[in-house]
Amino acid sequence: MHISKFIIRNFRNFESADFNFKEGVNTIIGENGSGKTNFFYALRLMLDDTLPRYMGFGERDFNRNLGNWQGHWIILTTHFSELDLSEESQALSIHACGQLDTEEEKPKGSYILCFRPKSHIRQELYEYSQKEDKDKSGLENILSQINITDYETVYLCRGYLNFSKDDIYKSYVGDFENIIFPNPNEQQKQKYGDYLPREINLYNEISCTFIKALRDVASDLRSYSNNPLVRLLKDKGKSIEIETQNDLVDSINELNSSIASLNEVIDIQKGIDDSLKQAVGTTYAPNIEIRAELPNKMDKLFQSLRLWVGDSDDEDRGKISELSLGGANLIFLSLKLLEYEKIKTDKVANVLLIEEPEAHIHTHIQKTLFDNLHQHNTQIFVSTHSTQISSVSKISSVNILSREDKKSVVFNPSYDLDDNEIVRIERYLDAVRSDLLFAKGVLLVEGDAEQILIPVIFKRVFGLSLDEIGVSLINIGSTGFKNIARIFHQDRVNRRCSIITDFDESFISLPINKDDDNPEQKKARNSQKSGVERKDNLDIFCEKNMCIKPFFAKNTFEVDMLLESNAYEFKNIVHEVYKTKSKIKESKSNLDSEDVEVSGREVLKLATTKKKGWFALLVAEEVNVNTGVPDYILSAIAWSSPHINSASKVKAVRYRLENVHFTAELLEEDIELIKIHSSFNSIESDEDLLIKFRDCFQEDPLTKLLNHYDS
Repeated sequence: MHISKFIIRNFRNFESADFNFKEGVNTIIGENGSGKTNFFYALRLMLDDTLPRYMGFGERDFNRNLGNWQGHWIILTTHFSELDLSEESQALSIHACGQLDTEEEKPKGSYILCFRPKSHIRQELYEYSQKEDKDKSGLENILSQINITDYETVYLCRGYLNFSKDDIYKSYVGDFENIIFPNPNEQQKQKYGDYLPREINLYNEISCTFIKALRDVASDLRSYSNNPLVRLLKDKGKSIEIETQNDLVDSINELNSSIASLNEVIDIQKGIDDSLKQAVGTTYAPNIEIRAELPNKMDKLFQSLRLWVGDSDDEDRGKISELSLGGANLIFLSLKLLEYEKIKTDKVANVLLIEEPEAHIHTHIQKTLFDNLHQHNTQIFVSTHSTQISSVSKISSVNILSREDKKSVVFNPSYDLDDNEIVRIERYLDAVRSDLLFAKGVLLVEGDAEQILIPVIFKRVFGLSLDEIGVSLINIGSTGFKNIARIFHQDRVNRRCSIITDFDESFISLPINKDDDNPEQKKARNSQKSGVERKDNLDIFCEKNMCIKPFFAKNTFEVDMLLESNAYEFKNIVHEVYKTKSKIKESKSNLDSEDVEVSGREVLKLATTKKKGWFALLVAEEVNVNTGVPDYILSAIAWSSPHINSASKVKAVRYRLENVHFTAELLEEDIELIKIHSSFNSIESDEDLLIKFRDCFQEDPLTKLLNHYDS
């Protein structure tokens, strides 16, 4: 039995969320504030016996997007798959309601927590919704009278309604907009759920342990209730032979007697006795004796055992409190895994929740640890914002959390993908490329040159980094974009992904008859043909996917960069490619040529001679605030970052104003720059600043970028 789905409705930053899980290890990844901790807390409310069973919710536990929380419900639903034949499992089984899924060898079940208005409130809402003269003001009058004390917490089972769906929520909870509320006495229990039988206590049958990120391991290992070492030893204590136990007890009793009979101990005992009698007299003075109380019972003996540890390169051993935080966390996690494997296999299900294991654990250990977390009969949930852990996560076992419009949304990156597609994605993701799972927008590029130069250009031209606006740039390493781009889809990871590639239109003249091509022309013609085919294939691939869009350089990246009046940047690194003065002079002259056949040939020759990646590194050093940016790159960045806020745009405007020497050609009118700058300084509104900049500098790269956000 394992958790296959977890649904949250109206709880904290989750307005409506569907999590899908597999057996074994599941990963919940997401940025800070995306809801990872709230997800764990919601799951613990249902399964963790360290939290109160009928824990009350407060007003702030309702999702803020509701506006008015009064009348709404918080609903947490846990779905289980592959239930066994135990009484506890069958109490959850949806099949008991006649909903047998013939495709499943083992039944499914559900366990539901509802925080809802009490029955008299629900009845009042229903009765008002039946009135012909009902209106919004009347409904608001009823809702305004509801207090948090008018709510109840109930646990249900066997329900199969998905309350994350708005139509289901409105049908069974209420349509507040249209003032339609169901009759609480006529709801179909088979769909809604039954009360969990009183004799069934899931807390006793499902073992749930939460390992928080910044835990005090030393304190936990001193605790009897939280100490996995004690539990492991106690379990082993049952197998110690009685004769051996008796020998140990006799030895300890003898040791206790020896300690108590020491002259030093007897002297202290006599001194205390004399002092008491002098203070209160012999009539009222209690009799005292000092005894050694080393535990002489096996369970108490095991509690006295402590781990002594040392770092991997140190033979010395000390208390666990002396170990590094990372080492201590590794030890505790290992003990918990061993405890589940050795002791808790009699439970219906074992659930281990691990919050951000990267908090104190080294990068390489993160990957190794996560890769080896699979344990028999234990389902593990790991939350992380570590690219190391996400890189070794199975895409089919990943749920991505993201902040969107003041709420958290859940993406399932493997939804509706076949096994081969999933395998290709998992092979591709490594610690560098897996950051695309965390991004708000993605740029996929096909080569090292784009990977190196585009982030540098964006930073130096606009004063912003791609990371700052939540965009990840990923080098695919070829033109095989489809394998990775398919992750981005309205039903999977609902984030925009721009594919940046070359159209490879030939910039050299080609004969009408291809048979007349020389080797250079033949190569250019073949590239052009491939470019057309690439564009056609990508256009078809992206046609029905609202999350993917291709952007093409007219020629190639290097040539299109040069044609944006960037000869200066390329000329400055010619001496790194050629050593003779004549070659350097000739190359610079070619780069300055207005004939693209000349300049285009030269820039590609430089890139090929130096190798494109190294060439891009050299060019990156020369990129500056005046570097031109090809329009297809501006368009791709803007399309991938519709979420960019006004503050970032204003920051870019002020950066340009402070760093660019604007010429009259860039201005709408030929007026003095001093007047331009002084006029900008007097603007207080961000919106007015953006409008003023775009009006004055219509040909500036930033204006072109901002225009793309409007298109």
